[in-house]
Amino acid sequence: MQLRICRLNEVPAGSMKQFDINGHELIIAHINDRFYCLDARCTHAGAPLAEGDLNGDILTCPWHYSQFVVSNGSVLRGPANASLKIYETIIKDDQLFVVLK
Repeated sequence: MQLRICRLNEVPAGSMKQFDINGHELIIAHINDRFYCLDARCTHAGAPLAEGDLNGDILTCPWHYSQFVVSNGSVLRGPANASLKIYETIIKDDQLFVVLK
């Protein structure tokens, strides 16, 4: 299922923003002219990752400082040990869509 998330200009380059779509909490990160979509809660303790820090393509959890690679969701540093789920993004006519399965 493809769902519209936002206009491209709603997530400026080098930033991230949380969206709640159809019961899914998602983060969109705009890095190096690409848009990435990931689950918005840390896999360790459920922290809201939108309150964390984005440095390049490294997302740091605001609670226990787990780090994730935005481009693939993998854990760079614990205490989290499970990757973030990532979702395919599609750009159409200056709009960003995500594919939820």
